[in-house]
Amino acid sequence: MRVLLVYSNQARDLLPAPPIGLSYVAGATRREGHDVRVLDLLKSRRPPDDLREAVRAFAPAVVGFSVRNIDNVIRQRPVWHLGDVAGMLAAVRRESRAPIVLGGPAVSILGAAALTHLDADFAVVGEGEETFPRLLAAIDGAQRYEDIAGLCYRRDGTVRCTPPVLLERFGASGMQAWIDWPAYERVGGTWTVQTKRGCPLTCTYCAYPAIEGRLCRRRSAEEVVDEIERVKVRVGPRTFEIVDSTFNVPPEHAEAICREIIRRGLKINLTAMGVNPLGVSETLFALMRGAGFNSMMITPEAASDVMLRRLRKGFTVERVCETARLARESGIASAWFFLLGGPGETRETVEETVSFVERHLNARHCVSIFMTGIRVLPGTDLARQAVGEGHLPTEPELAKPAFYFSPHVDEAWVLARINRAITRCPGIVHAAEEGHSTYERLVDRALCTLGVAPPYWRFLPILLRVPPVPALRRRYPLTAAR
Repeated sequence: MRVLLVYSNQARDLLPAPPIGLSYVAGATRREGHDVRVLDLLKSRRPPDDLREAVRAFAPAVVGFSVRNIDNVIRQRPVWHLGDVAGMLAAVRRESRAPIVLGGPAVSILGAAALTHLDADFAVVGEGEETFPRLLAAIDGAQRYEDIAGLCYRRDGTVRCTPPVLLERFGASGMQAWIDWPAYERVGGTWTVQTKRGCPLTCTYCAYPAIEGRLCRRRSAEEVVDEIERVKVRVGPRTFEIVDSTFNVPPEHAEAICREIIRRGLKINLTAMGVNPLGVSETLFALMRGAGFNSMMITPEAASDVMLRRLRKGFTVERVCETARLARESGIASAWFFLLGGPGETRETVEETVSFVERHLNARHCVSIFMTGIRVLPGTDLARQAVGEGHLPTEPELAKPAFYFSPHVDEAWVLARINRAITRCPGIVHAAEEGHSTYERLVDRALCTLGVAPPYWRFLPILLRVPPVPALRRRYPLTAAR
């Protein structure tokens, strides 16, 4: 079959994300003998027009859409990405009768709801490397839909779903075969690598288990570094990014990868999302620095023991303080993420978290990102709690943005407290401030031209201190509604 795979993501918050998941599926589909093309809409100014042109030129038998985000998860500035995807699907429908298949993280989280909100024929839930090629065989008449794991399909006016099955192992993404890497590098992109899948943690708000499951399946350090070494030679990205849900849980796996990079003497830049205080140590940060990490994202979500227990983070404020000390001493730039407004949040717990940032993270290589209100995602314990407390309907679909905000604290007070903290600690950012301003774009372009290794968010703590930025932020403080 001729198969067109479309990467619909156009968001560039903090980092533009290349299509690693779609690359895995594209490679698996090609290995089954299909003619595969990938259309990446990251930089498209007119996605519907580009889609129609691609469909006319390629005449695909099947069109697959990778949907990365449901929305931007920001209560004060909500953006519903599925609305944009609906317009893209309509463009394909006007041009072709080919079946449309949805996949990607957003679809795995939504499940059957993806097909009630989007005009598609099928949805792949979970890992798609086996499910999607089997679906193509079923469309060709060689299999039955009900025999395919991880598939949502329409029958007799209803949407039916089969449970997903986790792959026992996975390898390199092969992304270099599918993307225009210079286009990503020009906008500050990092080359993404997965070292493991699955997250055994039980955070109440997180939907990651719907995407990759709880069973942790690890690649060997040698295999991961082999992939990095190949891509370094063939593509030469300025920075590699480890995109595991939690890079350092278990810590011995992260340490083994760092040791292997050091053993081979690779001269590379690295960054990581999802560094968890649970697996932090002086040894880990020393190894990360030695391996070439120039930055990391750290996800405590709170600095209050009450809220850490409520969110089921599995560690205490003492561990968060130790992580802050080790991060500062390592010299590795760090972005810290905090969620305010969860179940049980009060003025006292907000004060604990915000004052922690003021005391421990007011440094030129630390940026602290606050979100006020937690996006409620389907299938999470937070969703069940929100229903039990009467904040949401009995059977919420949650395809459109819905947020939990504690009734025990006033949102305007929380935002005012963050504004006060920003005047003392310029490295604090509220998620609603992020819009990739002209200032940020110009700085990113200049850094790229100069050959500086991304991610460029690591320069934010410095840029936010440059006059007149502090004065402008004081003059135009964040408010509850924009």
